[in-house]
Amino acid sequence: MKLYLLSCQNIHQHAERILPLLPEQRRLAYERTRSPLSLGAGLLLASVLQVHSDDDLRYGPQGKPFLAAGSPEFNLSHSKEHVLLGVSRGPIGVDMERADRPVSPALKKRVCLPCEEELPFLTVYTRKECTMKLTGLGFSLPLNEIDTTREYSWDGAAYRFLSTTCEGYVISVLSTEEILPEIQKLQPEELL
Repeated sequence: MKLYLLSCQNIHQHAERILPLLPEQRRLAYERTRSPLSLGAGLLLASVLQVHSDDDLRYGPQGKPFLAAGSPEFNLSHSKEHVLLGVSRGPIGVDMERADRPVSPALKKRVCLPCEEELPFLTVYTRKECTMKLTGLGFSLPLNEIDTTREYSWDGAAYRFLSTTCEGYVISVLSTEEILPEIQKLQPEELL
């Protein structure tokens, strides 16, 4: 498993160099929204996974992207001004949230199972998001059915929740790996 964290703070200044590397759909989306996170996600996919054409990606029934070649598997997350890419031999889910994100008691109550109440809320929340992303089921998978205090069994395999903090974010990963690798922190210039 590898994890890449790209800062998108000044990514717009590289847009002219990045856009030719991206699939047409990603270029059009960026031109519509001017989202630095969309540009960053496209740059990571192009640089790390060689996704340069719309034909390089396929989508599951709930919209989860995967490589047309089938492997490796990947998952993306973004928050504030960073994009996180997780790459693995098998299914992977990644999620990140700003560590200073305000959280209401009502949200905690709606999301946390009794066994999770002692864990930091953003660790619980990002782990549940990882599960929804790994399975490709999104929000059709009820949050109150995901217990983040134990291994998660899916498709005949046991998956572990791994969490850390980095660059002011709570980051969680769901994978069959036992150890969280060092997160490779990147700037756009390093990928161009």
